[in-house]
Amino acid sequence: MLLAKKIVISLACACFYYFAFMFNKYIFNEYTFSFGVNWIFVPSGLQLILVLTAVEEAAIGIMLASWLIGFQYYYLDSDLNTVITGIITGVSPLIARKISFDFLHIEEDLKDLTFKSILQMSIIFALLSATLHQLWFFYNQVSDKFIDNLIVMVIGNLTGTVMVLVLIKFAVSLLKRHNSPVE
Repeated sequence: MLLAKKIVISLACACFYYFAFMFNKYIFNEYTFSFGVNWIFVPSGLQLILVLTAVEEAAIGIMLASWLIGFQYYYLDSDLNTVITGIITGVSPLIARKISFDFLHIEEDLKDLTFKSILQMSIIFALLSATLHQLWFFYNQVSDKFIDNLIVMVIGNLTGTVMVLVLIKFAVSLLKRHNSPVE
């Protein structure tokens, strides 16, 4: 039963991430800067939220969706290189989560989350994910402007993360307002 639950969670996370990517591609495609680099990247916010809540299952789901996305849109001259890109996409929020918990002393149950700690985790994730991706793209000679692409990818990841967090905060406040008793 436990394995089946983990598989379902991983597949659900894969679907969420894949559809967030497709949404981003549809809505913000004109804000593409270069190969795999967008000025606004909403899926990064979803990556962080999913990994904060579903941990390894989310990382596996994000990796699975990233493989599909990589083979559809961002093929890197070999199956192995495309698979490694997916691994980077799935593992980077997990590493950011670990760094955030170890250095920011956030409890794993996320009870002590503040706006400041969410922002700090978002920055750690945006920097880590963008750096790992751009190092990999530079190594594969997909990108020859490492610093430019790195800066734009960090901005895109942060922008997307903030958009997702604001949307979640707005939705939670609406739910609280809707569920509170009328006086």
